[in-house]
Amino acid sequence: MQKFISVAHPQANGLCEVTNRDIFNVIKKCLNKNRTGWVDELSNVLWAHRTTFKISTGETPFRLVYGLEEMFPAESFVPTHRVANFDETENNDALCEILNFVEECRLMAAIREANNKQQITKYYNKKVLALAFDVGEWVLRNNEASRAENVGKLGPN
Repeated sequence: MQKFISVAHPQANGLCEVTNRDIFNVIKKCLNKNRTGWVDELSNVLWAHRTTFKISTGETPFRLVYGLEEMFPAESFVPTHRVANFDETENNDALCEILNFVEECRLMAAIREANNKQQITKYYNKKVLALAFDVGEWVLRNNEASRAENVGKLGPN
């Protein structure tokens, strides 16, 4: 399988590829046997991706961007408590209040994500054996891997 990598932002390639893979897999599950009509499913899949709770941040991407809970399209057809008790003036006041706390919500998500990353790093580094070398110690070096010396074609193989 060939992997295409963007030169502009190499640090973001892994995250983008994982997200694209997840979206692609969900679209494949939504399609019929002919694998046609993926354009019709794309908006639903992207909505689901944006409103899915992420463990690493503890929030949905929609809430991190807009600071609000999302309203699902079905809520506009079925009267829920939130739709039935809607008042525009109270809603505007609540929106202004929520916008004051968007940065705090993002900061808390960043802290949770950093904590999650530390836990994952700690888990994977449990099996690593730390080695310390003193100055003057002899160390076997693989010259091909490190390319420390360019000995050319006459050097030892």
